[in-house]
Amino acid sequence: GWGATGAEPPMEQRILLGPEASPPWSVAESTVETSSVRTRTGKPVWHWHITVDHFAGELKYPIGWPRANSALRDAAARDWSEWDYFQFWVYTDTTRDALPREPVGLTLYTPDKQNGYLRPLTELAKGQWVQVRIPVSQVPRHQDVRLMQFHISESQYRHGDKLDLYFDEIALARYAQPTLLEFAPEGDVTFADAKQLPLRFKLAGVKSGERVQVVCELRKGGTAVARTAVEAVRGPQRVTVDLSRVQPEAGEYEVVARAAGGAEAAARLRLVESPWK
Repeated sequence: GWGATGAEPPMEQRILLGPEASPPWSVAESTVETSSVRTRTGKPVWHWHITVDHFAGELKYPIGWPRANSALRDAAARDWSEWDYFQFWVYTDTTRDALPREPVGLTLYTPDKQNGYLRPLTELAKGQWVQVRIPVSQVPRHQDVRLMQFHISESQYRHGDKLDLYFDEIALARYAQPTLLEFAPEGDVTFADAKQLPLRFKLAGVKSGERVQVVCELRKGGTAVARTAVEAVRGPQRVTVDLSRVQPEAGEYEVVARAAGGAEAAARLRLVESPWK
């Protein structure tokens, strides 16, 4: 595992769909409106309402797919390549005792339905505000996102079920300072006579093409045993720390890294005696 010291680094965001704008939704078998009935911060939110009907849907598919679509018309809103996350808050209410296993689905057209990204929103919970945060790196062709769609499969629900979802802060987000994600050694246990210690991390919080210095250390009891510094760019990185000159003893260690202007990330490492020693 990996960890960062302190709280989550500061983030900045761009709201994609705010309730103050004219309604940007097109819907089928459902309705969308602004609402102050269920708010997270006191500000209006988007309310998507569905009454499940197993008989009155499309002619060939009466048990269908109620959905709400919103097209991203602004070119800047379509290009997500400089952002780290697509995220939003959802409050879910239903007449059911509990939600089905996959209550709602999200589809992103990148740039069309045939080349899209589909994700079930399994983290939704009845009677709770839940934040959904999706790494942009998981979305294919995220430089050209044309439309977002929320939908349900009525086959997952009973006829007459009611579902109300309240959406707040549908936005893109990114780290406001250099940040190391998924920082860890390639193995949490390695031999003490290893010549190199490989580390992996993902650098966020910098623009494409920019470089920042990242310092990586192997520490024992808070004291640096070995150290290396690299110039890193945004995205996945692999760095090796040279251990050939220090010959560390077996024991419990910590690997720590810091990007210039950012917070530390740390992970544990155990060095064990080599069978060939």
